[in-house]
Amino acid sequence: MTESPLLRDPARAWAPYRPNTEAPWDLAAVSHLHRRAGFCPPWHLLQRDLAAGPDEALDRLFAGEEIAADGSTAAEFAVAMDTMGSQLAASSDVGRIRGAWLYRMIHTPHPLRERMTLFWHNHFATSNEKVRNPVLMQRQNDLFREHALGDFGALLTRIGRDPAMLLWLDASANRKARPNENYAREVMELFALGRGQYTELDIREAARAFTGWFVVRDAFRTVVAEHDDQPKTLLGKTGTFDGDDIPSILLGRPACASFVCGKLFRAFVSEVDPPSEALIEPLAAAFRDSGYQVAVPLRMILASTLFHDTAMRRRRVKSPVEYAVGLVRSLEIFRPTVGVDALADACALMGQSLFTPPSVAGWEGGPAWVDTSTMLARANFALALLSPVDKLIGGRCDPLALAGRAGAKPGRETARHFVALLAQDAFSPAIVGRLTADPGGNDEAAAARDVVSRIAASPEYQLA
Repeated sequence: MTESPLLRDPARAWAPYRPNTEAPWDLAAVSHLHRRAGFCPPWHLLQRDLAAGPDEALDRLFAGEEIAADGSTAAEFAVAMDTMGSQLAASSDVGRIRGAWLYRMIHTPHPLRERMTLFWHNHFATSNEKVRNPVLMQRQNDLFREHALGDFGALLTRIGRDPAMLLWLDASANRKARPNENYAREVMELFALGRGQYTELDIREAARAFTGWFVVRDAFRTVVAEHDDQPKTLLGKTGTFDGDDIPSILLGRPACASFVCGKLFRAFVSEVDPPSEALIEPLAAAFRDSGYQVAVPLRMILASTLFHDTAMRRRRVKSPVEYAVGLVRSLEIFRPTVGVDALADACALMGQSLFTPPSVAGWEGGPAWVDTSTMLARANFALALLSPVDKLIGGRCDPLALAGRAGAKPGRETARHFVALLAQDAFSPAIVGRLTADPGGNDEAAAARDVVSRIAASPEYQLA
């Protein structure tokens, strides 16, 4: 794996990308952008954005599409999904909201927003295993979507009052006589600053500020008698702070922007190249200057020369949700789509059960996604998806017909089409040769399914 020299040259790294002979705007480049900023799109969207160029493609990712994959307008889709999410949450079955969210990711007209919703779900990791209330989990999910690309300070403030988060981190102990340090510790270590940027005294003082914040009948409530209204000193600031004062104090620390931008780097650039402080600082400075608008450093990343360096491709392991949703979208399994409850179960077997991250630190990601059982689960999912008889996940995809609509004839052209759609430049010439060799026999539909399943199970396809 070759390291990009741009990682050691921040000025060139974050300069706007302009296609050139070493990094042309070709099918591999447009697929790289969609693979990272969305969930892998259908062939016609790749072709459209390939023709449009990188600037227009990126603008469209931030603005969203006008029409969802189910044929509804973006506004209609949002209303329908919000309604469905609320209704299914009321069933008290967390499995139903898992399925609803996956349906939303598959059909969304705004894949970047859903991708960032997933990012915040892992950043502010909260599990229904302890909350035990799908209604509150769905509300938190809606909160992440509302602020997915917006004001990080507003999100940090709202999450402090979020009932699911308060229950997850033991709000019942937020009492004046016994301040609860759980949320105070996590907001500094995992949500805003990172380790080494605060003291144990800062945690105790922040915990005093959060006293009196409770959840009553599934809603946020303040109990004045349980709030410590005496002066506190936190990160060099002194005052009679309450919980609403803490986010602005954290945002005032230089480490806050660097911490969040470091996580964006890992999610959108590379899991295998630890960034230097010098590389992160231009992103962090732009983040701070914008008033902590998430879209600013994110656009800077996705529009950069570093992001489009060919050496930066496939330096992340796809999460199970990225893998499954991306494969469904690439194969245009929309109407009808897969059974989303079964899809949620399949993602859990691959290691990612939505709404139940393993700890407050979320899913570790990277190599942790990969072991013998999870790779077998991915391969089995791909086989089920392509099965003509599977009733829960399969029976809805005809790869031969899909390739035909893109103009590919049965046989080698179909195989070449799926290499271009799913893998682009991922394979060596020898692997491409084996995948596109004449399969022989007369069952062309089975041959098409075979080549897709072999690509989907390959080590290269597991990387984003």
